[in-house]
Amino acid sequence: MPQNIFPLAGMGRALGHPSALKIIAGGKLRQLREACALTPKQVAGRLGFSIPKINKIEHGNLGCNPDDARAFLALYRVHEPRHVEQFLELLEQSQRPEYWKPWRTTVKDFFAPLLALEGAAQRIRIYEPFYVPGLLQTADYAAAVIRAEWPDRPEGEVQKTVELRMARQAQFAAQRELGDAPDLWMAVHEGVFAHSVEDREVLRAQIERVIERAERGEVAIQVAAPQMMVKAPLASNVTYLRFGLADLPDAVYVEQLASADFHQDPEQVEEYLVRLDRLATQIRTPDESVAWLKQQRDRL
Repeated sequence: MPQNIFPLAGMGRALGHPSALKIIAGGKLRQLREACALTPKQVAGRLGFSIPKINKIEHGNLGCNPDDARAFLALYRVHEPRHVEQFLELLEQSQRPEYWKPWRTTVKDFFAPLLALEGAAQRIRIYEPFYVPGLLQTADYAAAVIRAEWPDRPEGEVQKTVELRMARQAQFAAQRELGDAPDLWMAVHEGVFAHSVEDREVLRAQIERVIERAERGEVAIQVAAPQMMVKAPLASNVTYLRFGLADLPDAVYVEQLASADFHQDPEQVEEYLVRLDRLATQIRTPDESVAWLKQQRDRL
C-alpha cells in the first residue's frame, strides 16, 4: 500500500478547508502516478481523460469525482478497499462548500486562493504597506478602506465585503477558542497608522484594536518606518502560509493593485520567506511597535 494515502485524522486544520483537501488529494494522485512511472499523457491515453484535466486535478484546481478517482486508483494499483474508501472520503470532504461561499460574488478571483487556504495554515506571516491587514480590521475601518479604493461600489456591496472580512476573523477566533489558532505575525508600514483612512476616530479605534490584539498575544505586530526597509525592500502586500503538512506545500500570496500571484513553487516561497525574515530583523520589535502604536493613537 502506498504510504501517501492516509485517514483524514492526520490532516489537522486542513480538514475544515475543502480547497486544501483538493490540493492534498491531487498531490496524492500525482505521487501515485509518478510511483508507477507514468506521464500525464500516458494516463490520459489509458483512461480517456484530457491532459489538462489530469493536471488540474493533480494541482488541486479541479475536484475529482468518485468514478474518476476509482479509475485513477485502479491504474495506480491501489486496490485494497480500505485505502480506496479513505481516498474517496477525502474527496467527499473536499467537495464541501467553502465558508465564504455566501460572499462568492464579492470575491475577486485572484483573492480566492488566499481565502480558501489561510484558515488551514499553521503559521501566517504578512507584510502590508498600505492598510491594516484584513484579519485585524474593525468593521468601520474596513468599510472606509473599501469606499476609498472603490468609490463607485454600491453601498450594499461595500457591506458584503465588510461581512466577509468579519467572517474571516470569526474563523480565526473560533480556532483560538479551541486553542488551535495559527501563529500570526504582521509587519505593517508605519504610514498605515497615520493616513490610511481620513476619519481620525476610525483610525484611532483601529489602532486600539491592533494594540489590544497584540497585547493579548493573538498577533506579533512589527511597525516599519521607511528608512528601516532599505535592507529588506518589499513593495507589495505579501502573505506567507505554512501548513505543516507534507502533502500541502507552503504558499505565498503577493497582491498588486488589480491582480495577485499565488505561488507554491518551493524556490519562490523560500525567497519571500527569506525577505520576510530579514525584514523582521530590520524594523521595530513587537514591544517597540506596541509602544509606538500607543504614541500614535494618543496623537490622533
